[in-house]
Amino acid sequence: MEHATFGDGARDEFARAIRSAIEEAARAGATKPTLARIARASQREGRPRCSTTAISAWKKGERIPASWSVVESFLAALERAASLGQGKFDRPEWRRLFKRAQGAPVSASGSHVATLLVREADPLELKVHRARTTADGNAVPDYIPRDIDTSVRDAMARMGDDGGVILLVGASTAGKTRCAYEAMRTVLPDHLLIVPRHVTELPDAVTEAVRAAKAHTRCVLWLNDLEQFLGLGGLSLQDIRALRRAGTVLLGTMRSRILADLPSNELVRLAEQFEVPRLWSAPELERAREHLRSRHDERLRLALDQAEDFGVAESLAAGPQLWRELISASVVEGHPRGAALVWAAIDVALAGLVEPVPVELLTELHEAYLPGRNKQLIGPEPLDEALSWAGSPHDGGVTRLLVPEGEGVRPFDYLLDAHLRDRGPSPELIPERIWEVVLARGSHRHQRFSIALAAHANDRMDVGRRALLPLTESNDVDAMRTLGLLYERSDKEEAVRWLRLAIDAGDVLALRLMGNLHFRNQDRRAASDWYWRAAEAGDEVSESYYNEPRANSGPVPECLVPPPPPGEEDVTEDGEEDWEDEEDCYGPTARTLRVLEAALEIASDMAYDVLEEIGDRRIDLRNKYAYIFSDLPVLTWSRDARWRRQMARCFHDLASDIKAGNWPRPTCTGEEMALHVAIEHASNMVVDEPELVSPWVAEIPPHHYDWDWNLCVDVLFEDTDVLFLYEPWSQGIEDSGNFVNQRLGMANLEAEDWFKPFRADDARDPGRGFPR
Repeated sequence: MEHATFGDGARDEFARAIRSAIEEAARAGATKPTLARIARASQREGRPRCSTTAISAWKKGERIPASWSVVESFLAALERAASLGQGKFDRPEWRRLFKRAQGAPVSASGSHVATLLVREADPLELKVHRARTTADGNAVPDYIPRDIDTSVRDAMARMGDDGGVILLVGASTAGKTRCAYEAMRTVLPDHLLIVPRHVTELPDAVTEAVRAAKAHTRCVLWLNDLEQFLGLGGLSLQDIRALRRAGTVLLGTMRSRILADLPSNELVRLAEQFEVPRLWSAPELERAREHLRSRHDERLRLALDQAEDFGVAESLAAGPQLWRELISASVVEGHPRGAALVWAAIDVALAGLVEPVPVELLTELHEAYLPGRNKQLIGPEPLDEALSWAGSPHDGGVTRLLVPEGEGVRPFDYLLDAHLRDRGPSPELIPERIWEVVLARGSHRHQRFSIALAAHANDRMDVGRRALLPLTESNDVDAMRTLGLLYERSDKEEAVRWLRLAIDAGDVLALRLMGNLHFRNQDRRAASDWYWRAAEAGDEVSESYYNEPRANSGPVPECLVPPPPPGEEDVTEDGEEDWEDEEDCYGPTARTLRVLEAALEIASDMAYDVLEEIGDRRIDLRNKYAYIFSDLPVLTWSRDARWRRQMARCFHDLASDIKAGNWPRPTCTGEEMALHVAIEHASNMVVDEPELVSPWVAEIPPHHYDWDWNLCVDVLFEDTDVLFLYEPWSQGIEDSGNFVNQRLGMANLEAEDWFKPFRADDARDPGRGFPR
């Protein structure tokens, strides 16, 4: 991380070279070298990894690589990603460019303390905890703002010119270092960052800060784990005063337990302290969920799943550390017996027995997990020591390999995810002995289902069948239906047989699932028949399916029939239509827009009227039918009055667009749905209520494009993704983690996201109020 100042010309030249190399590789290579491909190609043994974030920053000239070895790794990865020959890029020339970009050292004294601009700091080099690395080489998840951020950044802004001391305190892996890094990068990006790696470098660090101040350069002194820079050989009172006179911001972190036991210290006394909680607050968790909906990250999802027990940052950070300790423990003089206990617990959990496992059972099972044929050659530690190692917090945190719970223990959830990532589900993943144990011990109904699902995930339907058969013998329709679902992948005839058994036993959901099975087999007619049966039986999803808004294509009454298209004068000599005069007419006609405006106004009024009656009450299509709101997909039927009021406004906003002389262009998902509903209602009025429509359009010249509702859909919507919410086969598609959702690039389908603008530049005025 040694850094030097360099001229903008050298830096820009290096950035241009990075961009040119990627462009050249794209032209000459057999495959397109995207940033993700380059990052993956850099993940070779013995070479530094290049993340997409780092490569992007190099391209923009925001940073330069930390060393020549990183540049060399990038070039080799670029050649591999583009399928070019090794050595395509001239290494000596690139080394020259890199040396120029590095420039001359900041310090003239030969100091070895690491220095660089704050905006070029790499979080991993500053000891931000590494999370699980993704396929594109990213080991640092996107930052989720913490409640404390504003206070920390305000203090940093105050100290930016005159200096001061900021100390972030919290439990191990609470997120202190990441919080400090993000604040520094946001508030003081152009400060010089000084990073002593050891207490012996403190004199050089102080010298650098004083010298920089004389050159009118402000500095941040990075003191992660501040306790190591205190006491003997640490910062003296004289050093602290020199740094304050130099206007240096001292930014440190410290664990709470260390601070509590620390004797009185001048630097700590002077610091403005901020506590970083280990457990996240409700607003922090909501921000994390919000981020997850817009950008799926499996690491964050897993951390949120266990947020009630562990801090999100701790789950993100401590998980990889525990995993590394586990996989390296089965060695001589390591913790082979402790690791064996953990591996046994992992397999029991992955086999579906997710409740805490009695220690006695792990003791019975773990011998098979000790490495080698002669288990004693590695000298496994005593059982008590093994249990203590596996069940104790590591590195001062709260997380541990085996988490005590009730009368047993369970493996830390991250370990299950890591094991599956390394090996993947398969029939060989879980030993036969474990399957037999969980089948014998999992006697409760919920355990049988859990085992069946685990077996299905590992292509062991023989185990899944054994788990559920005892339940089907007692006419458990849920078990029958579940077998029908699980068998669909491996044996469709068996799947149909079990679904029919569930249907014969009166299971309504199985009717819809039978429809889904036929839909996936591309038999839409049979699927529709099953959906109809499900709807008649009261399945809400299937009922909603038949409420999907569709334009009425029935015959238009004579009084509203559009005139014929222009005659022979608009046909060219070769018989082709002349469209030149029609270009300004391509889109909804004036009469079409007038009826659509009326449909939107009527829908808005009716929505507000119904809202006064139903308030927060859940609606359905039978006893609690509510016009307009019952026409929406099932996932909205439980929304509260506040949400429904926003939905009612969507109709009004679109009507106002037409009234102002514009096309009704939806700006959010709620408006897309409102327009679909209004098009159906408008088309119904044209076909069924000509006496109502005729006065509205009497003064508007007719046009041969009148009532072309398909054209309205084509030109007014960017896509019709929102209609997927009605499809029985696509339930759950609103989830950003859903495969189809990700594949099609869908956005804002969750009900709570319906009123978020698609783009900031065409968002409606948030202060516009409500018509009622």
